[in-house]
Amino acid sequence: MVERPPTKAPSPLASAAEILAGARVAFVADQFADAPRTPDEPYPGGAELTDAAALEAAPIPVTCLRTAELRPEEVADFDLLILGNLEAASPRLLEALAAHGRHVLFEHDLRLCRWRGNFPSAHDAMHRRGATCTCPNPAVHTLFASALGAIFLTENQRRHYAKNPYYQGAPHAILGSSLMNRAFFERLDRRADPTRQDEPPREHRATICYSGSASKGFQEALELCRTHAIEPFIIRHLRPPQVLDVLAHSQSFIYLPQAFEAAGRMPLEARFLGARVITNRVTGIAGEPWWQLDDAAALAHVRQAPARFWQHVARFYVRPAPARRKAPRAAEFTLYKGALKPLATALSLGRAALEKSPLYPKLGQASQTLNHAIDRHQAALSPLEPLEL
Repeated sequence: MVERPPTKAPSPLASAAEILAGARVAFVADQFADAPRTPDEPYPGGAELTDAAALEAAPIPVTCLRTAELRPEEVADFDLLILGNLEAASPRLLEALAAHGRHVLFEHDLRLCRWRGNFPSAHDAMHRRGATCTCPNPAVHTLFASALGAIFLTENQRRHYAKNPYYQGAPHAILGSSLMNRAFFERLDRRADPTRQDEPPREHRATICYSGSASKGFQEALELCRTHAIEPFIIRHLRPPQVLDVLAHSQSFIYLPQAFEAAGRMPLEARFLGARVITNRVTGIAGEPWWQLDDAAALAHVRQAPARFWQHVARFYVRPAPARRKAPRAAEFTLYKGALKPLATALSLGRAALEKSPLYPKLGQASQTLNHAIDRHQAALSPLEPLEL
């Protein structure tokens, strides 16, 4: 392994560009926003758009590599690797990353979970109704243990990691939201221009977004609208700029995720495009302090998020690598990856059977923990504001 030369402690006022100057940095993810699309996913998802905004704001040159492009022997060529979604990482690549120990994890969903936070897909009530992941995931835990740090989108997302009984933590930072690109902020600046005369009409009384995933709450948002005799405009298979156009023409945007939402990109976009946002506490940004600020102060906070991302990266970069521990071999990662889904599924099925047993209420703390998780999640599902349209 090529050792990185010692780095002097930077000045507290040093910029990310100064701290990272000369560093060989790679951003690694399964795919980026320019990836070929499929009929089921014709446009980039939130993770790819957030990664693109981070890369756009990079203060230094960054090498972008898809997981399939990065060879294990090339890992040590980089002083720092920022790791986005890595579902496609090979066991040999995971071994090389853990051994090198110069990576920062960028968390978009719930990497620990066999269902990636799509809790309704699980079998047991702790996942489905308590919105709590209990999956063992040794491969991901090894990446956390060997990481310089982890960057979470919101505190709510980090707490979901912390609830996992196998999670041992890592130095971390909270961004507060997804990352938005310059074009989005330029659009908002044009909208705020006092000389502008063409404010679009709010032709959509209510707008919701289609998703086939039960965790995204499409049916709940649709039902809420119809309860109030409103037929909403449904966003489906639109390019990202078209989504923004729809939100700019909407009076309200209703988003009621039912399981886990790390941040919530569309509620953020809707708010700053002038729509009234009706969401719940499952949405990560709804629990962030900036969400309670007035629009100008909130926008100032979100506008700085890409720069904060790189400041966090720079701060982690100058940290000493974690204490050297024997990294698992590729064969162990093969076992970890191969066993994750069947093992987590078996544990979920076993727990589901136990939860249905007449003995379960008599198990004391286990039953109380489940009931507490369910009660807490039920409270988070309620809309934060009444639907007044």
